Amino acid sequence: MKKETQVRAVIDTNLFISGLFAEQGHTYELQELWITGAFELVVSEKILTEIEATLCKPYISKKLFVFEGDEKEIIELIREKAFLITGDRYETDKIKSDHTDNKFLACALEADADYVVSGDNHLLSLKHFHGIQIIDAKTFVKKVTDK
Repeated sequence: MKKETQVRAVIDTNLFISGLFAEQGHTYELQELWITGAFELVVSEKILTEIEATLCKPYISKKLFVFEGDEKEIIELIREKAFLITGDRYETDKIKSDHTDNKFLACALEADADYVVSGDNHLLSLKHFHGIQIIDAKTFVKKVTDK
């Protein structure tokens, strides 16, 4: 159940992974806000699968020093700390040009999220989806820290 004052957000895969390994900047701040409980992270099984697959890509694992097996530990950490939607009950085809981005909208809708946070123009160009604001990391960090 959603806390009355708790902000709930879905973070796209690229921002999330960038934030895991960033030492500064908006993606770093995004991760810090999540870890300190400033907002509730919402993920689905589809999103977790994409995060794990992305972490396993050779150029990503090499750049971020993710060794074999680390990706499973990262996914378990997310499962422990996030508000997890396991149902994947909602589907949408709102984004026609990149169908893979629809999982973030569906997850946000199912979780009654306040925000989808993304750097992806397919998502950002929507601005809103069924009352859910779609914003970039900089804007989200500002909104959460200004409260």
